[in-house]
Amino acid sequence: MTSLTDHAGFEDRKAIWIAKPTIDHRSWTRYRVEVSITIETGGAGILFGVRDENDYYGCELDAEARAVTVYSLKDGVRREYGKAPAPELAVLPVNIEVSIVQGIGMVQVSLDGLLVLTTQMHTLQPGTIGFKTEAGQSVVYRGLWVYDADGRALYVNRFYDPSTLQFTAGQIDSSGRHLRLDENTVSLCESPVSMDSPLFRKAFIVAADVIKAVIRVYTIGWYELSINGCKVDNRVLTPANTPYDRKMLFDTYDVTTALQLGGNAIGLWLGNGYNMNYSPWGWKWKRDKAAILELDIELAGGTTQRIVTDETWLTTNSPILVNDIYDGETFDGRKAQPGWDTFEFQGGEWLTAVAVSPPEGTLEPNSQPPIRSYEPIEPVRMLSPRKGVIVYDFGQNIAGWMKVRVEGPAGSRLTLKYSELLDSDGNIDPWTNRHAKAADVYILNGQGVEMYEPRFTYHGFRYVEASGEAELIRMQAVPIHSDVREIGQFASSDALLNQIQRNIRWSLLNNLVSIPTDCCQRDERTPCQMDSAVVEEMAIHHFDMQQYYRKWLGDIEDSLGNPDWSGDKVALPWYLYWYYGDEEALHKYYEPMTSYIDDLADRWPDGIVQAGFGDWCAPNVDGWGNYFHEVSIVNTSLYYRHASIVSAAAGVLQRKEDQQRYAALAMHIKRSFHERFYQGDGVYGSGSQTAQLMPLAFDIVPEEHIAQAVRRLVAAIATKGNHLDTGIYGTRYLMDVLADHGHIDLAYEVLTQEDYPGFGWQIAQGATTLWEQWSFKGDMHSHDHAMFGGIGVSFFTRLGGIEPLSPGYAKISIRPCVPNGLAWVVASIDTVKGRIVSAWRKEGDRLHVEIEIPAQTTAVIKLPAAITPDTGEEHEVGPGRYRYTV
Repeated sequence: MTSLTDHAGFEDRKAIWIAKPTIDHRSWTRYRVEVSITIETGGAGILFGVRDENDYYGCELDAEARAVTVYSLKDGVRREYGKAPAPELAVLPVNIEVSIVQGIGMVQVSLDGLLVLTTQMHTLQPGTIGFKTEAGQSVVYRGLWVYDADGRALYVNRFYDPSTLQFTAGQIDSSGRHLRLDENTVSLCESPVSMDSPLFRKAFIVAADVIKAVIRVYTIGWYELSINGCKVDNRVLTPANTPYDRKMLFDTYDVTTALQLGGNAIGLWLGNGYNMNYSPWGWKWKRDKAAILELDIELAGGTTQRIVTDETWLTTNSPILVNDIYDGETFDGRKAQPGWDTFEFQGGEWLTAVAVSPPEGTLEPNSQPPIRSYEPIEPVRMLSPRKGVIVYDFGQNIAGWMKVRVEGPAGSRLTLKYSELLDSDGNIDPWTNRHAKAADVYILNGQGVEMYEPRFTYHGFRYVEASGEAELIRMQAVPIHSDVREIGQFASSDALLNQIQRNIRWSLLNNLVSIPTDCCQRDERTPCQMDSAVVEEMAIHHFDMQQYYRKWLGDIEDSLGNPDWSGDKVALPWYLYWYYGDEEALHKYYEPMTSYIDDLADRWPDGIVQAGFGDWCAPNVDGWGNYFHEVSIVNTSLYYRHASIVSAAAGVLQRKEDQQRYAALAMHIKRSFHERFYQGDGVYGSGSQTAQLMPLAFDIVPEEHIAQAVRRLVAAIATKGNHLDTGIYGTRYLMDVLADHGHIDLAYEVLTQEDYPGFGWQIAQGATTLWEQWSFKGDMHSHDHAMFGGIGVSFFTRLGGIEPLSPGYAKISIRPCVPNGLAWVVASIDTVKGRIVSAWRKEGDRLHVEIEIPAQTTAVIKLPAAITPDTGEEHEVGPGRYRYTV
């Protein structure tokens, strides 16, 4: 018989969605407005204390008069309160940051951080905010921030999405972000989504000993869950990001030991997470935070008890004043309510939670490994570039946040600013953050030594600038990433190769949250399918990714982009089958695989794909158009590979007609590829490294042309001084192709070049993670992008020589490639069958090889030369440990 605690979750609909009551935006008063504006022509207006279009206060920026004016409009009558020069408006277009602060009986206006006008206004009415343009004015409002008198965020809008405009007029700019107002327009904020961080609590009595207790919870926005004053576990930044309109993944906790006989309390703390200000290219919520929870308890004596979210829960503001995935968090320690999540707690201004409508997505259990925080990192050095500032260098680029211990008087502040780079004077250089403010602020409560670390934001950084009045006692950096078990180990005699390996590993982890992100520092951090696709085999050789990638496949199953982007939904189920023996993944995702290939066949009937990103970010002179490389060759090669995979998957699933149909399609693509791109004498397309690599990597080159195509590849590399000239796809297959065709020495030389372009050059510039571009700075540069890390799989499969010959490593190939410049290699993988080890080292003119094969498998071993006269060069062995000398 199934117990109450074993059911799937939220089936009986007793739990309801709850939220904190909303504040009427027309009651906002004494607030601070910050607006980022581009004035294109004429000027711009910002309205505050708005009752309606004929009753408000305004701040007018007049470019023609080069002046700023504060005024009111009521019943058609305009009254000016103050005017000041604004030379900042002399040359248009101009980008300008405007701050309007409503104090007691006065208003202050600052432009680009400088106070330009203070005017007395003895009566200030409450009201919403708005924007206004006059005749001849054209303005782009690039971001809006509204704070109450305590500094608590009331409203933030980056104007990323037409569906979250929340203003009565204007349109999202053609750039894909920002609010554009043309002349003679008034636009008022009429439906703002709250940006607060509420607390929810529920006290209850347990009348008997607890046998088992399970909580299931999901929230719109990130949450932290506690019972009886203790956080339930160390997961962070949960729930998982998903296409919310389709599915929402709730978390399940065993809380048996957290409950006690008698009084108990549940605490839920919510943050904004992936809200409407998240990237236009990501999955995000477009409504306010809300929660649904059920606690099922089995009690001694066979009785049960259920606690669910309903309108008996209580809610209030938390000490978090500001929380944003990009900009950071502000926490006021003076506003903390110790014990708020315990049964005994009394006090504070708590309201009754309100019921809200459920979102449209389906609630499903989450089986993906959670994001967790890990062992803090100590700084390796401290710099003092200017008075009042300390910069901490943690020696490693990470994703995460700071954990600090500080002391000081109540109200004193600690400001932490994050960056990946330093300037020449030792100041942080936030250039790669782009528009992310990446700053956390802690306001001390003054009660001795205090500890703080953020909850509802994260940053990509190596360096942190600390400033403020607080005494700094201890400063640590906290890495966060998905809790994927490490299964692959690689080491060699080459320190540079080992550092490349470490950089690959760190970049992968730093971009493994509930989605595989493109980067972890700037205002993006999106579910980038292309970036994930090119590194998935590398990830599988380093970590147990099976459950993580199963979740990801559910996210992207409806994607219909080009092969370099959406082909992930075809290749990844095959990887799960090939490396884990996960045939169920093929069954589950077979329909999305086939429908995607069918869609490509309809769009590109001649078999040649002529759109996409291609070999993204090959060495270039910078500029968006230069990031694309060999678009058609890369995408057509991938189209062939994906059609071949679908044919193979159909064979595994005993769908013979499909197997033949997709095999025929693959052959059609292969013929078309050769007809379109083969130039003769082994040259494909432009003859670039990528143009040669892709057809060789996927066996598109006819047998009679392979030797010539390889020679042309080697020649293409030689023309670049034996440096790579590849983007993310070409780099992924560079070592594979060269090693498989007898050029492992060249592959090793290219990989370990120490001047530009190459991994070695990045490391020489201090890189501890992979970069988005081979160069240091440009229009689009992150210094923590995993997408060039695909080559990391080759460390295991070519230098270590470990590859599966059948699904789940039931049969294994051990075929190490041994470059002249490398003295030893050790590679191991903990597979579903057990640990496989391939290690070799040179000693004079001898090569010593040690191999470990797990139980219930066999291995085909092929070493660089004959092992012994009686065994021959290639032979098959069973489980065990083997030593050879060549």
